[in-house]
Amino acid sequence: MNPPPLGAGIGVRPTRAGLTLLEVMVALVILGLVATGFLETFAGALRATASTRTWAQAVVYAEQGQEALKIEGVARAAGPEAPLGGGFSRRIALHPWREGVVRAAVTVTLPDGARFELNRLVPAP
Repeated sequence: MNPPPLGAGIGVRPTRAGLTLLEVMVALVILGLVATGFLETFAGALRATASTRTWAQAVVYAEQGQEALKIEGVARAAGPEAPLGGGFSRRIALHPWREGVVRAAVTVTLPDGARFELNRLVPAP
């Protein structure tokens, strides 16, 4: 029997035809962390969109109150807080500004208790 040639077998790796269980598990953990990050981003975007929709609805209700001031007149439009759809409520109040001028404040209360106020100077009634 002849001895193997000098240096044979040093640094030579056997060929592998697949992944080990450890490599697969590490890949799955990394994939899970990345997927969790993406899902949290999407959930945050969804919450921001819902909040934006609520505030946009509050602006619409406030603008409708301003239009009521124009159409019905300042004295008739002002009054106590009135409930609106979706848990919103609106109040139109008059505050003295200068002689012959009042500040009409349309305040919309959102379902979560936040408030949006839209002001306009109008001739006194």
